[in-house]
Amino acid sequence: MQQVLVLQSFHESAVTGWIGECVDSVRQWCEAQGYAYKFQGDTLFDLLPPWYRDKVGARTPIAADLARLMWIRDELAQAQHELVAWLDADMLVLQPAQLQLTAATSCVFGQEFWVQQKGVQQKGARYYVRKNVHNAYCAFRPHCPVLPFLIEAVQRMVRRVDAAHMAPQFVGPKLLTHLHNTVGFELDARFGALSPELISALLQGDTAPYEQMLAQMPSPLMAANLCASLQDPADADTSKAMQKLIERLLASQ
Repeated sequence: MQQVLVLQSFHESAVTGWIGECVDSVRQWCEAQGYAYKFQGDTLFDLLPPWYRDKVGARTPIAADLARLMWIRDELAQAQHELVAWLDADMLVLQPAQLQLTAATSCVFGQEFWVQQKGVQQKGARYYVRKNVHNAYCAFRPHCPVLPFLIEAVQRMVRRVDAAHMAPQFVGPKLLTHLHNTVGFELDARFGALSPELISALLQGDTAPYEQMLAQMPSPLMAANLCASLQDPADADTSKAMQKLIERLLASQ
């Protein structure tokens, strides 16, 4: 029995270019570490209750926020793994030899140090870094009490919300960050995220905000979410820029 299972999903026809490089980095890392690995395309959303899928409509990230939890629940129910983890398809593994999955408690979530540019009225450094909890990486152990709670809470929140005013990330990172501030989840900053402003700076050769982010992190950045949901992965110019970014990130390790 393999102790760890890693799950991923994306539109199968779109697993090309820089998204394909990210997915390949996860597959190769799993193989090197001896982790079981499963990938599926849009069949992931077949797990959702019909009413939920109808209400969220084309908001794929919100659909995936619940579907990933349900897939993890179903895999844990088979009692074949001691830890089941999810990584977004735009998560790039930077240090595959050093990165091993751990969870001291029943569940763990990623922690991002989100780099944003200050407004003109703000003094000091050009950028500031804001800490958030994210679900681009999350992992659960069998019988975790948090998992069924999150599945129920997400559905209750979507039932109540006005479909015309459904804020992005409101049942994902925003919910997890609010809960963490109250109950204190286990977080893993090795699985971070690069904000669009940070990505833009790096592509222009400005490494200062990246170094500013790393200096505030409690552990080395070993895998980075490249935030495909905030850009157009199919755009040719975006694809070229992101492939260039990936080359630079991997070369710096």
